[in-house]
Amino acid sequence: MSGQTRTGFVDRARAAGLMAAAGADALLLASPESFAYATGAPAGVAANWRRLGPAIAVLPADPAKPVGAVAADLFAAAASGCEPLRSVPIWVEASDIRRFLPSEEPAGALIARADAARGAGFRRPATFDRSEVLLGLREVVEAMGLSRARIAVELRAVPAADAPALAAALPEAVLTDGSALLERLRAVKTAGEIALLREAGAITEAALSALVAEIRAGATREGLGRRFLALVAEARASAPLSAWEYLGFGPSPWAVRDPLRPGDVVKADVGAVVGGYTADLARSFTLGPAPRLARELHAALLCGFRAGRRLFRPGARLSDIHRSVLAAVREAGFPSYARGHFGHGLGASIWSEEWPYIAADSEAVLEPGMVLAFETPWYVDGIGGLIIEDMLLVTEDGAETLAGAALPHDLVELPA
Repeated sequence: MSGQTRTGFVDRARAAGLMAAAGADALLLASPESFAYATGAPAGVAANWRRLGPAIAVLPADPAKPVGAVAADLFAAAASGCEPLRSVPIWVEASDIRRFLPSEEPAGALIARADAARGAGFRRPATFDRSEVLLGLREVVEAMGLSRARIAVELRAVPAADAPALAAALPEAVLTDGSALLERLRAVKTAGEIALLREAGAITEAALSALVAEIRAGATREGLGRRFLALVAEARASAPLSAWEYLGFGPSPWAVRDPLRPGDVVKADVGAVVGGYTADLARSFTLGPAPRLARELHAALLCGFRAGRRLFRPGARLSDIHRSVLAAVREAGFPSYARGHFGHGLGASIWSEEWPYIAADSEAVLEPGMVLAFETPWYVDGIGGLIIEDMLLVTEDGAETLAGAALPHDLVELPA
């Protein structure tokens, strides 16, 4: 990196190789999570509209060159490692008078001094002004010497309503779809990302273990969900912490209206999120002795899980893992079982799934540094939701379980 300030989590050498293979001179990142990935800064509240907003990063193929960015003025300081960096105003009124303090001047005078650099024509838009964003982007691209370059764009994050304006802002550049390139880049995690995922996995496993010990007859779905979120909130984390949960029980895997009763199947699919990076872990339980049909289905899922788990190592094709799991479940007595994927990548997506998918049509192979959720689920009205899921880190010679190692994969019978 030639001594420059590090921004975000991007592996610049890997990015350079992927861009060279795609014939791209730079990668333009437009989604909030990709902006943070490239710059280390939050995209900010203006990204909530899911339009082409003031959070755009330009990642050059040359790893010796810094990342350029356009950022909202309220969040631009967090992207100070970017060069060039253009700041654009959003609706939030903010001023900085710290350099004038302490002072005996009236507040109005201090604010006027702080805001003098805005100029006489300064205004704040109702939300953000796309034309100002794209003008800032053009300036960034020109300063980086990329005006006539081949730029791969995260087009999956550019709404159709904004695509013509983006093209018009960069009229001499050749814009291509870089969405798949970005997916491949983000699929292999850097050490900092793995640390966050490992932490999220540990918090998730501990919270789920504590929740299971508290499950009793009469519990409600909402109550159990709130309790899991509360258990996660009690943890100490190195970065902002949140959580999600898909808890359910009873004979219908989708609509839980009644309190938990003996014989019910309990499905717990949960995850803590640390610094935007999510864990994903799931287990199945029954309150009291497991019903026969639930045991039979879960036993088949466990056969599939074990068959697929044995294949997790660098070079393994995700399509082969899918084929192995599907065959094992079918051979266990369920020839119509037809699950579309048996897991997915984990990272800083807007929800718990990102590329690659463990699917029949996947062309991806496992690489060291990939973090995936590996799962064998089944949802059967009349029995309930059943799932086995671990969080795995692909290593140089196999796969490490980041979440799930301390929890049995069996269908656990809880005290009624």
